Amino acid sequence: MIGGMHFDEHYREQVRLRDGSTVVLRLVRPDDKARLRAGFERLSPDTRYLRFHGVKTALTDAEVRYLTEVDGVHHVAIGAARLGPDGEEDGVGIARFVELDGDRGVAEAAITVLDELQGKGLGAALFVRLCAAAAERGIERFRCEVLGSNTGMQELLRRLGLTTSVRVEAGVMTIDLQLPGVAADHAVDEPPRESGLYAMLRLAAQRVLRLGDAVARFVHADEGDTTLP
Repeated sequence: MIGGMHFDEHYREQVRLRDGSTVVLRLVRPDDKARLRAGFERLSPDTRYLRFHGVKTALTDAEVRYLTEVDGVHHVAIGAARLGPDGEEDGVGIARFVELDGDRGVAEAAITVLDELQGKGLGAALFVRLCAAAAERGIERFRCEVLGSNTGMQELLRRLGLTTSVRVEAGVMTIDLQLPGVAADHAVDEPPRESGLYAMLRLAAQRVLRLGDAVARFVHADEGDTTLP
């Protein structure tokens, strides 16, 4: 891990959710494999389908290794857990970004929140911290793909304040979304709603938009919460 970063192997933060409960945020480690599998088993079939764009009944060993054995620089994952009476961590959410090869400063990102925790502010908290962790590693944009042709999309993006690039090829619109300027200590319950990125994610979470297999493979979110699987 590069020294001097806030979101490193020592990062640990307690976050209070809307229902008064608390979760602990920290970077994902290789020894989280069992927690990741347990969390996957608790996802509803609908959430799994939306997250993986198809039926997914289990994670392979290779997928689990990829999701937990991250380098902490180009691939960063922030896990959320509730602590049991014995101090054991119960994984309830995860956010990650992966920098794209050959495209410095651009990354795909995703967030998963267990169904029973959705609508409590955890998705928004993970969004804020993921943006801050990405920014301190030199990431400037998250990339997403909108499937299908949409004649009103360009106007929508203009209204959202999106100023980065938009490309259309073979019926797929690829959009680079500028990361909002959030510091490591930005309040987790105050996501930057004015940013084009946040607005885009809100629309996708509410299923106004159908997004493809890049950033933002969303599950549903209640009002005031952004939940990305």
